[in-house]
Amino acid sequence: MQGMVGTSVDMLHKTNMNEEAKTVLVTGGSGYIGGVVCRLLVDAGHNVVNLDRAKKQIPGVNQYPFDIDNHQVKGIIKLIKPDTIIHLAADHEVGRSVTEPNVFYKNNVANTIDLLDHAVESGVKNFIFSSSSSVYGDIDTFPTTEDTPKAPVSPYGLSKSIIEDILPDYEKAYGIKYIALRYFNAAGAMPDLSHGYTQDPASHIVPIISRKVIAGDSVEVFGTDYNTTDGTCERDYTHVFDIGTAHLSSMNYLNDGGDSGIFNIGAGDSQSVKQVIAEFEAVTGESIDTIETDRRAGDPPKTFADNKLALETFGWSPQYGLKEIVDHSYQWELKKNKGRK
Repeated sequence: MQGMVGTSVDMLHKTNMNEEAKTVLVTGGSGYIGGVVCRLLVDAGHNVVNLDRAKKQIPGVNQYPFDIDNHQVKGIIKLIKPDTIIHLAADHEVGRSVTEPNVFYKNNVANTIDLLDHAVESGVKNFIFSSSSSVYGDIDTFPTTEDTPKAPVSPYGLSKSIIEDILPDYEKAYGIKYIALRYFNAAGAMPDLSHGYTQDPASHIVPIISRKVIAGDSVEVFGTDYNTTDGTCERDYTHVFDIGTAHLSSMNYLNDGGDSGIFNIGAGDSQSVKQVIAEFEAVTGESIDTIETDRRAGDPPKTFADNKLALETFGWSPQYGLKEIVDHSYQWELKKNKGRK
């Protein structure tokens, strides 16, 4: 199969190259989205410090292998004096948040408040927060705008919603500006395959299917009786590279004097499980066997972002669609498998 990898990799060099270099502290910069954000920041010429307990080194990034609740974090922020903090570190497994809510409220809420306090004390100007479409809960308005009432149904979603509500208070009291980015369904890998999804076992459908195809295994389809186009769940799959560029675009917007705000970061489209499988068959040339099973508890029928506000406010729009998401994910998994041999 002739892949598309590299066809748009030059976009890496078109992201804010003319912006004045800033010092940026990224929490969780070794993770799936964080690794993309760090690489884009370095490529744009910024001084990047990654605060992450994982010891994975990213080229051009200064690494501190700490959790954000480490007692040394306050000193690190005072030492490096970042212009912006991009806060990605969080516990994110929705199901686990139901059985271990204490962990999520400590890590996602209490630790974030501590981080905000450190930022204020050190004079940090901007705070970019990794939020989630989970703040909306069981959505029934499509496409979903930022004005859609929040109604989170899990401790994870509530933990994100709480911080969104806190941020305006911190701006009013202390002057720290913020952007909260509500991600929808991140998927894919860096176009040049320098970074991608590594969680094992996978919990996201695109890497799950990538690995199943490579192994020659069947793919489970959970629920075929939803009120959707073909009866399977529909999701707004957003390329992880595009999610990464949203952080740089919003940071530059704040640096240029823009106002604080909350924004959907999604593809502005919705694809079903069956459509994703069909795209894998088209990209890989492989026939995929499926096993249809019952619905999974907690799976909403559909997600679909209205992303116009991000475009109108700081010029962000997604550059990749489902075809590239599938191809980049599949090529990334092939590369990982080759590296293990």
